[in-house]
Amino acid sequence: MKRCINKKLAAPAVGILIAGLALFAQKTDRAGGGQNGFTLPQYHNADAKFLGERIITSVDEEIRILDLNGQETGRLDGLRASWIYVMEDDGGNTPGMQAEDEQDVWTVAYSNHSNETHILRLDAGGGLLDDRIAVTSGTLAIDPILVEADGRYYLTNTEIEGTINNPDPEGDNGVYTVKLYRSDDLESWEYVTDIISRKQNLEDGDIRYEDGVFYYFFEMEDYDKGPSRICVMTSEDPEGGWSGPLELLPDEADNEMASCERTADGWRLYVSSDRDCVGESYQGASVYYCDYTADFQPVALYQRSDMPDNESVRLYEVKERGGELSFLFARNFLTDCDFLMRTLPSEADSPE
Repeated sequence: MKRCINKKLAAPAVGILIAGLALFAQKTDRAGGGQNGFTLPQYHNADAKFLGERIITSVDEEIRILDLNGQETGRLDGLRASWIYVMEDDGGNTPGMQAEDEQDVWTVAYSNHSNETHILRLDAGGGLLDDRIAVTSGTLAIDPILVEADGRYYLTNTEIEGTINNPDPEGDNGVYTVKLYRSDDLESWEYVTDIISRKQNLEDGDIRYEDGVFYYFFEMEDYDKGPSRICVMTSEDPEGGWSGPLELLPDEADNEMASCERTADGWRLYVSSDRDCVGESYQGASVYYCDYTADFQPVALYQRSDMPDNESVRLYEVKERGGELSFLFARNFLTDCDFLMRTLPSEADSPE
């Protein structure tokens, strides 16, 4: 069992020791990378995703592009983003691009505190090709998702009416509604339907399109940083209706979803969870993975990842790249908010 430490009560001497060790780690691990990635101390970013051989992230709603050593290679001045999503299997799907240029294009959805959801096109180096507003909402809209299916594009965001991130178990939560839009050209968007609406926090969503079926994965919690369940909904016709939520993980801890991907035998879900330090949320979380059959019957739950520095994690994304698993995450998100990438061989995270 992992030992939970109340960081507010830690002895000053211990704090000094930790600070000294952290400083040493920063000198050996900061940009330029280490064997297992990089560490950017007190970076205070809000979201991050892989962008091919680069990373797109936001700090104070400013979009930044990093290389895989943590070195900043660009900023998109004037564009404001807090929630970022890179379209899966992109680098060649964007309409209007010449064939020889297709592999150099990435398509990104992002939203901000101006209640805007944008579609952004970037070249391979993260340079700006195009940016346009897809949807403007009357309330805050978070967690955009962008997916292509059979030549049509689908965009979601989660609009919030009322209290945002209610922290009180007895408090009044806002209504979170996941809205679905469609487009044939990534420019003109039409509202289609609401996938789900609840007086609960619906967050960290992701969509996979596999063999004619849409899978919408998301976190559902009753109050901010409280216990949350991970669910999936499915549809063969996203414009015609969705199944009810199927629970993948119960609300026994604060489970923050990063990804759920197909495997040879079914599905693998990655979360950061405070299951061993319930109530500490991000500060007490580590990365776990869960395996399921093709129809989401559990095979192995809460397998602790072998990811280096697997403590105090808020997980942004997990990607398999060149035989390695790469993890993007914040450490001590509510305080220092360091930004890290760590890697390990793909076969390391496997059930015993």
